[in-house]
Amino acid sequence: MPATDHARPAVPFAVATLAIIVFTTMDAVVKAMPPGLPTIQVVAMRFAFGVPLVLLALWWLRAGWPSAASWRANAPRGLLTVASTFLFFTALRRLPFAEALALSYLGPLLIALLAALLLKERLRADVIGAVLLGLGGVGVIAWDSLSEAGELSGDVLGIAAAVGSAFTYALNTVLLRHQAQRDNATSIVLILHIVPTMIALPIALGDWQPVGVGVWATFVLVAALGVSGHFLLTWAFGRARAGVLAIVDYLALPYAAIVGFVFFGEVPAAAVWIGAGLIVVACLIVTRRRG
Repeated sequence: MPATDHARPAVPFAVATLAIIVFTTMDAVVKAMPPGLPTIQVVAMRFAFGVPLVLLALWWLRAGWPSAASWRANAPRGLLTVASTFLFFTALRRLPFAEALALSYLGPLLIALLAALLLKERLRADVIGAVLLGLGGVGVIAWDSLSEAGELSGDVLGIAAAVGSAFTYALNTVLLRHQAQRDNATSIVLILHIVPTMIALPIALGDWQPVGVGVWATFVLVAALGVSGHFLLTWAFGRARAGVLAIVDYLALPYAAIVGFVFFGEVPAAAVWIGAGLIVVACLIVTRRRG
């Protein structure tokens, strides 16, 4: 990997923005899949079809096969990866697109809390305040969603899945920190495709729903978008400070709002924008101090 260039962050910022667009497009494709299709089947295919793509990247970059130590360190995180993906896909399929994405922004706040608990990092007063502000944003979104819901149980499950996804994502990220300094990104991405496939596929086979050629093609598209997004984001973060790229994640919300309106006929309520704004401000407080 070329040396990091912190002086010219424009290109990494553009690449990171493209990565977020790719990931959000993948989320939209998942949301558009047939509602009767089990979510675990979508998760299994997302990773299974991603494995050959990562292997191709491994060969192209001549990165070498992951070491035994790398497998030992990263394989346990495969369960968290499956859990996070399953919960987020569940939220996507139950909630309006922009709402599910806004709730996922809890991740950076939870990372700060978990880093303090698990890695003994110092937890400052401004971070605690930011976490409370972010939770207030979640409360605004949840209150509006539940009060307007025609089917209360669906919204409760969707909101719980989105928050659970943010928690498992944050825990996964915290566990990645030390290992990321020892292993190359391609090795980590490969392990976090093979292990989730081994976990999710047997479960999916237990309730497998036959699908047509079009859905199989969609599985491949979802995997390709997911792998591409991972490598684009890895390239960007290798060439710019995390603090410079922190805001990129939040560009997904207006894009999601446009996609939700054009393809799903969804118009985000004012409470979604207010709640998302509180969460974004809270995340920026945390990432600016830590970036």
